[in-house]
Amino acid sequence: MHHIHQIITPTPFPTGPVNCYVIKDDPITLIDSGLKMDEALEGLRAGLAEIGLQFSDIRRLLITHSHLDHYGLMATVAAEGSPRVFAHPLEVHDLENPEGYAGDDHYSRRTEQFLLEMGLPLECLDSILMRHPVFQQMRDPITVTDTVGDGDRITFEHRQLLVIHCPGHSPGMINFYDASEQILLSGDNLLKHISPVPLIYLPRDASEPRTNSLAAYIDSITRLKTFDIASVLPGHGEIINNCNTIIDSIIEHHRLRKERVFEFLNGSPKTAYDVCCHLFPEISQVQIYLGMSEAVGHLDLLKAEGAVETEINDGKYYYHRVF
Repeated sequence: MHHIHQIITPTPFPTGPVNCYVIKDDPITLIDSGLKMDEALEGLRAGLAEIGLQFSDIRRLLITHSHLDHYGLMATVAAEGSPRVFAHPLEVHDLENPEGYAGDDHYSRRTEQFLLEMGLPLECLDSILMRHPVFQQMRDPITVTDTVGDGDRITFEHRQLLVIHCPGHSPGMINFYDASEQILLSGDNLLKHISPVPLIYLPRDASEPRTNSLAAYIDSITRLKTFDIASVLPGHGEIINNCNTIIDSIIEHHRLRKERVFEFLNGSPKTAYDVCCHLFPEISQVQIYLGMSEAVGHLDLLKAEGAVETEINDGKYYYHRVF
């Protein structure tokens, strides 16, 4: 693993610092970057300098997904050279949009409407859709030059990375697998001490059905067990050397949480917001989008299993048990 160098850059978020990775092979490649903030910029420059590199040496940028802590600095890096930029097609809009997450008013209105239908109180909306100017300051848009999908290969002089599409936490999350050394670069898809939240995602084409992000996430990590993985280099936290054990523990965690949701529905019909507050009674307003995503994900699973049904009352969806 001597050719892969980890650089840790700080964030102000509860998930902690971001792990960026440099592959020192031709062409020199950076995987994820951290946020656009002075401390992260200094950390990334210093980490590169330790291995004899600077931004202008980087020929290729790989972005695991379009959450700003993983690409906020990419445009700053790209400005000092002319690297090609790789991402999944489903992430391109958020990566390239100058206005960031708040830029698509039509999409934001659809998301707001969905959350209200799920029972979220109107006064909660402003705090969860990442519209605060601080988020704009933590990223610059980056132009994607090359889109990649499941099964594509990214080649170096001495190795290649297999692209694995892992939807769930983000629709276009991609992992990179080096079969020769049995190394997986997992982004936020697989973390040691945190179960990543499969976020609510409404397709930009309103005619397409909404994806069950939690079901997609469980499928994604289950599929990883079909690969021979000795080490996982994650987007946050420690390197993972017991990949399948971590996967099994995450799947069991969600199975138990789904059972808890099912038990809570024993009685009068409940909204997803009711479920969110039951699961996370101390949740802050800033974190409530994460809680709503968990609640909706488990209700989606139960509905797909035929264990619950929905009814609409006063513009809100209520869930009740079938048995």
